[in-house]
Amino acid sequence: MTSTRLHPLIQHLRRFFQGAVPLIFMILVTTNASDPWPVYGETPAAASAPPRQVWNKLDNGLQFGSLPLPSVLSESEQRAIIITSWNIGWAHDGPQESGLALLSAELLSRAFSSEAASTEVRSGYLRTWWVEKVAPKDVLKHLEMISKRLTEPLKDEALLAEVKRMLLGQQKKIVSKSVPTLNHRIQDRITPLRAGSWGQLQVEKIDLARINKFIQSKFTAANVHIAIVGPHDPAPTLVFANRTLALATQGVVNQLPVVRAPVFGEIGIKRDTSGLPGAIIRSWRIPMPGSFDSLSLGIFIPRLIQILGKETVHWNPSVDPDLLTIQLPIEATDAETEIRILAARARLDAAIAFGLKADMTAADLTLARESMGATLGISRVHDEESMINPQGAAEALMLRKLHNIDERKQSNEFGRNPASQMSNLQMNYISQSLSVTGIVVPIKR
Repeated sequence: MTSTRLHPLIQHLRRFFQGAVPLIFMILVTTNASDPWPVYGETPAAASAPPRQVWNKLDNGLQFGSLPLPSVLSESEQRAIIITSWNIGWAHDGPQESGLALLSAELLSRAFSSEAASTEVRSGYLRTWWVEKVAPKDVLKHLEMISKRLTEPLKDEALLAEVKRMLLGQQKKIVSKSVPTLNHRIQDRITPLRAGSWGQLQVEKIDLARINKFIQSKFTAANVHIAIVGPHDPAPTLVFANRTLALATQGVVNQLPVVRAPVFGEIGIKRDTSGLPGAIIRSWRIPMPGSFDSLSLGIFIPRLIQILGKETVHWNPSVDPDLLTIQLPIEATDAETEIRILAARARLDAAIAFGLKADMTAADLTLARESMGATLGISRVHDEESMINPQGAAEALMLRKLHNIDERKQSNEFGRNPASQMSNLQMNYISQSLSVTGIVVPIKR
């Protein structure tokens, strides 16, 4: 009688443990306190071994990272993300050579690239990134191309001419429009360049000899980080890194050149009759990721996006981590010009005031972790989305290395004493006196 009554319970427990034990094991593996980036698929026998090291410093100083992640996509759809970060940007261009770093980056990506790779070049004030999507089977092949970027000179004159035409064509489109031109004027004030004004490329007379000299002295192992994230086999990539990438010239670490101090304040108002929308634009220099002061950005920026929309708030932590810009459109309407200007200012100021509110709700904290947590170091690098598209995890992993972000420290500090954190953000960064503002107001013909 007793065994008959217990039989359903025993069956239920058996089914529970069949499903739960693998899940419990995965939780234990992925919450290993000594390794925030676990090795997926680790067997119980290997669990006692030291956690696999994500970042490795090669003999020549190059930092090489590898984080394999599982994918739920079919094999043909899977992509690994390879990010190469170069600590050279617009700030490093010399006088009369504006655009040299960008031109070099574009040439390197086109001259040395596997056919299967999809490449995005990001060029900012402080850094240049290549973000490349590669099928897992082609990861080693593309690493060979990256090693050539570090070791082989550029030779293709036709390619140089083609890239120059592309960059100058893009510049021509920008300078013909009032809002992008205003954006460059604001950048001139808040992030001054040695090379001259923002948006005015001076690449016509730059030849391959000058570019190769620049690359040989600046694009060296000591100034490069490479990270591979997503579905791939890490073992052969690390072997390749130690045998081939480690042979690149070490060089010396590039230093940020001395430039004039920012000039804060109002640029003024430009009236535009092109028929295109205008904008009110405001920029600030903000704290770098990884710093204590940056934690309050996790509350401030998502609040701005909630009020103004994602397309209005511009922050690119990959190459411009300390620059925040709001670009709020002003439409051409029948309302008087002064009324539209006042309305745009009022909306911008109200959004900023809301973003700086001292009180933090549970919704604020949740939104911060979901939208910016990996970047600021207050949540894990990877999540469920990483098994579909690992790019977010790859960017977060790279940012944490570049800025020495301590996840445990940042997580413990985030959300504590919110009034003090938001007050500090307002006083030292997001204030009217530490911003640059400009306005383009459209005028109906």
